[in-house]
Amino acid sequence: MNKAKNFIQNNHLENQADPSIRLRHFRGKKACQAANEPQNAGATTGFTSLDVLLKDHGWPHGSTTELLVPQASSNTLSLLLPMLAELTQKGEMVILIKPPFTPCASELAQHGIQLEQLLLVYPRDKRDCLWAIEQSLQSGGCSAVLSWQGEQAISYRELQRLQQSAEASGCLHFHFRPQSEDPRPSPATLRLQLHSKPEQLTLRLLKQVGGLSGQHLQLNLLQHSTSKRHHLALH
Repeated sequence: MNKAKNFIQNNHLENQADPSIRLRHFRGKKACQAANEPQNAGATTGFTSLDVLLKDHGWPHGSTTELLVPQASSNTLSLLLPMLAELTQKGEMVILIKPPFTPCASELAQHGIQLEQLLLVYPRDKRDCLWAIEQSLQSGGCSAVLSWQGEQAISYRELQRLQQSAEASGCLHFHFRPQSEDPRPSPATLRLQLHSKPEQLTLRLLKQVGGLSGQHLQLNLLQHSTSKRHHLALH
């Protein structure tokens, strides 16, 4: 495929309840950039009980964090909303590659996420998807990349290339994979298994390079969301 001819189609997703809320939506490939400077401290998760379990006291920079989910659900994205809000409010770009659902613009805005700092990329197939993830991680203009594997199998070597791209750039990388991938080895620095309910997220720490693993944690999403909206209202 000629990458130069695979241009991005830039469309807007309007929320019917509030036409002023728009999400930048991109189809095709985008060579976006990831932050170049690795940092020692982790990026806060927004959940104190989770931060204390993580070696870097937050999401590890320059690493792939693997999130194993039972099914495609926007609720599993709730774990990353506090981080997305913090990054986008600083004017930093975040890339979402092949999400299996359309993110709700109004809900993201309610959590303090600056929609103009989000890029959505929908590659055509597995090969294009891996290319888009690597290019996003390597090129130096975004702080975080979120990617979804879907049902297509990805080899250990392919996952290793993604991990190496994150290491080289210092970018945050979150890769959502099916729960069935749990028994298979992974080069990811951090692996979490997620089980979601409407108001609660249950986590199991499967792997943490240089830190402890095996812990279970329950997060109250409703309480955290209410607290966040109250904080935004005060500002």
